Amino acid sequence: MQHKILVVDDEENVRFVIKEAFSNKYQVFTAAEGLAAVEIIKKERPTLVFLDIKMPGISGLEVLRLVKEAGASPIIWMLTGEEDLDVALKTLRMGAAGYLTKPFEITKIRNIISTTILDAEQKEHHDTQGDKPWKVVNKKNHKP
Repeated sequence: MQHKILVVDDEENVRFVIKEAFSNKYQVFTAAEGLAAVEIIKKERPTLVFLDIKMPGISGLEVLRLVKEAGASPIIWMLTGEEDLDVALKTLRMGAAGYLTKPFEITKIRNIISTTILDAEQKEHHDTQGDKPWKVVNKKNHKP
């Protein structure tokens, strides 16, 4: 299965750079605004979303809220042009996996993608193999 990544940012160069860097290995979708992002998330079910906080129309915070309320489960990394610790903490409390300040190094994006995809593949393997978590038995009360 080819993993899907969604890049949501009103800056065309951010969308372009991430799509160009990773579309040879992943299916990369882009959106310039929040409502389009919500529709893509519903339809395509991406594994990972890079979501700008400040955009025309609805903000990235609103998109994050809508996605979490809908029960969708992509890993969401927030992008922003401003360092604001209060906003960063708020996004984490709302369910974002992390917060990245622009401009960013493409190696940072590469590391986030590899870690997220590896985690998703391990979870998928665990779920499809029917692996069960270890069961701890209290020997005092255990009857063979």
